[in-house]
Amino acid sequence: MSIQSWLGVLVPHSSTEDAPDVSNGEIIAIDSDSTVALPFQPIQADVSTESSTSDAVYLAENSTAEALGHPLEIQSSTLPDLPVAQQDLIVPENEADSIRELILRVQGVYQLQGDESSARLRVIGSYVFNPNLLVGGTAEVSYGDAFTSSDDVEFALNELYLTISPEEIPNVRLTVGLMDLTSYFDRNSFAKDDTIHFFNSVFETNPALSAAGIDSRPGVLLNWSVIDNLEVRAAAFSSSRDLDEFAIDAFAGEVAMRFGNAIVRGTYVTDRDAGYRTGFNEIFQFDRGDGFGLDADDREQAYGINAEFFIPELNLGLFGRYGWYENLELDRSANTFNFGINVLNLFMLDDRLGLGYGRELSNDNLREDRGDETPDVMELFYDFRITPNVRVGTTAQLRDEFSESVFGFRIRADFDVTELGRLFR
Repeated sequence: MSIQSWLGVLVPHSSTEDAPDVSNGEIIAIDSDSTVALPFQPIQADVSTESSTSDAVYLAENSTAEALGHPLEIQSSTLPDLPVAQQDLIVPENEADSIRELILRVQGVYQLQGDESSARLRVIGSYVFNPNLLVGGTAEVSYGDAFTSSDDVEFALNELYLTISPEEIPNVRLTVGLMDLTSYFDRNSFAKDDTIHFFNSVFETNPALSAAGIDSRPGVLLNWSVIDNLEVRAAAFSSSRDLDEFAIDAFAGEVAMRFGNAIVRGTYVTDRDAGYRTGFNEIFQFDRGDGFGLDADDREQAYGINAEFFIPELNLGLFGRYGWYENLELDRSANTFNFGINVLNLFMLDDRLGLGYGRELSNDNLREDRGDETPDVMELFYDFRITPNVRVGTTAQLRDEFSESVFGFRIRADFDVTELGRLFR
């Protein structure tokens, strides 16, 4: 089995009319003047590329790939970013060009929402030992509410993991180490990545799942592609990132299915709060006798459903999410939802216009008792490419029952340091 097939490589596409059959996973040599689209299964997720339109490309098959006509975006999330192995890789003319070579990428993002500015510099690296073994990691320096929960500049090692693809069972992949679970669970082609999709965090990873531990965590993850249109993944992990508190006391599972031009994902997760205090806002008013709100040992669970549908004739993507969270110790629950559309290639090649409405994780009864406003948001964003390495986006948002308006912009730059290094070899 080739490295390209188990990494789920997606090559920039120009035409599929003469695309060779690569269903057997063989290496395809391509020259610098031609590109082909390899089979891509968006629900085969853990080390497949989660591009900004990757699921859309698969759903629409050849017609959409031709419409996009540009290398697809790397997805990242507010929580720690995608595993290295999920990034797009250009298929080399010789597979040996990628084996035993450090693959390194750098991404910089600046974002302004209202008067809140945030920035992040991320380094993404991987090393492929052989076609069935890869080591990867992600580190970043960031500040601001969009990229960190700290008020200070923060350095974080988000990922350091080993991924194995057993040659005997090529439809199974095993990842061990520090993983960004947001990259594997609750994926979506149209609402996930705040560096190319919506700005507001309600449209990223399902808030219910995030509150129950879908974040950067140490553990083990198994991804099983049962058939082409059905995938199952499961993770056993530690509720705490701290090594001195490491314990396999949390679990996440997801089933993803494709139905024609639609993909539906159902996710379950349970963990301990572990001191992160990531419940819904109203839970912090709960008096437990010796304090308010969450306790580090509180057991949490959450369910999420995530659906997307792509209409290739219109370059239109639809999405929707629902999430439910429960603190089992306090017997209190909350829910969240969001839905909307993306239009691709509207004014120029590789641009994206999105409109969505969503609500943060909240308990209706507790919120109404307090007389608080509904924590909802309607957002309109537009994102476009200005150079091969740089994208710019703008946003307009109405928040909290349309009582607050927020405007903003962002700029993102991506550089493949690997290609630069090859020039000097």
